[in-house]
Amino acid sequence: MGESGFFALFIAVGVIGGSLLLGPVGQALGRLIGAKRGGDSKDGLSTGEMAAQRVVELEARVAELEEQQSRVLELEERLDFAERLLASGEARDADPATPTPR
Repeated sequence: MGESGFFALFIAVGVIGGSLLLGPVGQALGRLIGAKRGGDSKDGLSTGEMAAQRVVELEARVAELEEQQSRVLELEERLDFAERLLASGEARDADPATPTPR
């Protein structure tokens, strides 16, 4: 193997090693090393702080879902009204003896 062969091998090993260390394998190794040192994997928060943060996120999500549910209920009411309005108009159109209000 000549000098260019060693250079190509060096580049290939470097690319493969770099992609492993910067990819998911490297992230998993980093979490493993951090856990052995006693650190947390999420912003240095304790378990209680992470639970509290999760509760806050869930409460915000519940509030958002409740708001969306009220909007859906309002839209259902509007749709029901529009359907009743159309149905009454069709009934009047079907019976020509019924006077139309002006």
